[in-house]
Amino acid sequence: MDDAARREGKPRVYGLILARGGSKGIPLKNIKSLSGRPLLHWTMHAMRDAGVADEIWVSTDHDEIARIAREGGARVHRRSAAVSTDEASSDDTVLEFIRAENPQCDVIIHAQATSPCISPPHYREMMDKFFRGGYDSLFTVSRQHTFRWEEVDGDDRGCGSSSTAPLNFDPKHRPRRQDWRGELYENGAVYVSRVDAIKKSGYRQSGRVGYYEMPLYLFVDIDEPSDWFLAENRVQQYGYTPNHNSE
Repeated sequence: MDDAARREGKPRVYGLILARGGSKGIPLKNIKSLSGRPLLHWTMHAMRDAGVADEIWVSTDHDEIARIAREGGARVHRRSAAVSTDEASSDDTVLEFIRAENPQCDVIIHAQATSPCISPPHYREMMDKFFRGGYDSLFTVSRQHTFRWEEVDGDDRGCGSSSTAPLNFDPKHRPRRQDWRGELYENGAVYVSRVDAIKKSGYRQSGRVGYYEMPLYLFVDIDEPSDWFLAENRVQQYGYTPNHNSE
């Protein structure tokens, strides 16, 4: 977004990627090479080339992550130890960024480095929906057609087993896939929020909340080593590779 656009009163938007160094499943996964590029760069470059953010920031507690973030063109927020633990929430970390950096922006796009298959057109569509819909927050979802069951405690028929009960369907009238729209699952890839709404509520999904639906095949959430092989395959097919001139 250029200076002329801001003079026209368009909101100022910052991108924010949370990338702490304490990952246990995959050590330093945020900068581990995924198909030839640091994992962090897949998200950073797609957001940058979408042209939806005035600045892109990485919040980290680790020197090497900070270095690679700067190499990729991002600014760095050095997060505190208090929000760098396994117990700290993403909401806490976003709030700390707002309080510490006092960003001169109206909207924050919080994107996860561990969901690397989003490309510039997705960001543009997402932000267009956010502004046209007058939302205070918007987040990405994937639609699933999954019959869910709840484990019911108290089954005393032996072996310590539990019984089950259906949660989202009637087994006597099991819907066909083509007759059922399925359910929306928050996939954790991107959250768009107005800064004022975050300050007021203390969390990212408040006020008028909307969603942006991603195709299920683009959803990859990298937590365990086995997820890495799936992510390699997915980014090779669907990941965004920037023009070398834009690096």
